[in-house]
Amino acid sequence: MQIKKLAIGVITLSCLAALSLGGCSKSDKQATEPNANQGGAPTAMQGGPNNATLINDLKARLKEKPNDASVYWALGDAYLESRQYNEAVENYKKAIEITPNESDIYNELGLALHYLGRSPEGLKYIEQGIKKNPYNQRIWLTKGFITAYGMADLEGAKAAWEKARALNPESQVGKAAAEYLAQLNKK
Repeated sequence: MQIKKLAIGVITLSCLAALSLGGCSKSDKQATEPNANQGGAPTAMQGGPNNATLINDLKARLKEKPNDASVYWALGDAYLESRQYNEAVENYKKAIEITPNESDIYNELGLALHYLGRSPEGLKYIEQGIKKNPYNQRIWLTKGFITAYGMADLEGAKAAWEKARALNPESQVGKAAAEYLAQLNKK
């Protein structure tokens, strides 16, 4: 019950963070996620409401450039936006095979796995991403999100959100982490 109340309390705050980092067109479930692309890949939100066209365009680009990690990443984002989580996972994994040091892809892969109900597996990828870049503020926010909502571990979530906030308290991600923590502390 605490987790559900926490989720309701932070939907607007996370959406605010997403708006500042690229958009917030997702459903309420996805609006609670810390999912804003900080890397160089285009996001599904840039495709607007016609995500099927974006997916088809990206698939066509893959035929021309089958080893382009940014296209796999963008395709993963498009599938995530469309709630086609299995396809998102498949494409994020391909992007990681080509570009294994990009921590933001691990972040997105962890979220997709979480939405498939595979939060423990998602956290493994989040941890791998943290090893690649422990200064990636967004991945710490995601770790807190999955830890709270997928694992029901509020203490673990608190530690992750504190780390996200500490990395840069004035950024939108830092402010979102502070809001998650404020909601958690109200319990």
